[in-house]
Amino acid sequence: MIHTPIDSRIEDAPAIETLGTRLARLRRIRGLSKTDVADRLGISITAICHWEQDRSRPKAARLQALSQLFGVSAADLLSDEGAPGRQSLADLVTRSREEIARTAGTTPSKVRIVIEM
Repeated sequence: MIHTPIDSRIEDAPAIETLGTRLARLRRIRGLSKTDVADRLGISITAICHWEQDRSRPKAARLQALSQLFGVSAADLLSDEGAPGRQSLADLVTRSREEIARTAGTTPSKVRIVIEM
């Protein structure tokens, strides 16, 4: 899957953004209602509301479906990028993969990291 920026409005994101506010922003950029997202994912509108209010988080399978719907990677959805003093999830995984590979005497391409939520 190729992930491309949604459009220039993606830069309208605040410096610190929770998963919920990120989901809401991406949904609005795509011109989707909460009902549209719920229908496409086969879940309740209440689940979408809880995610956007940071009352709960989507499980891995739903996170993947959301990333496909919004055209961004799951790592980008979970990223803390822009938050002062915090690293992005993608950067953390990359650095961890490299360190694990070095310690195990293999290459980073042979290290698989799975994050369950």
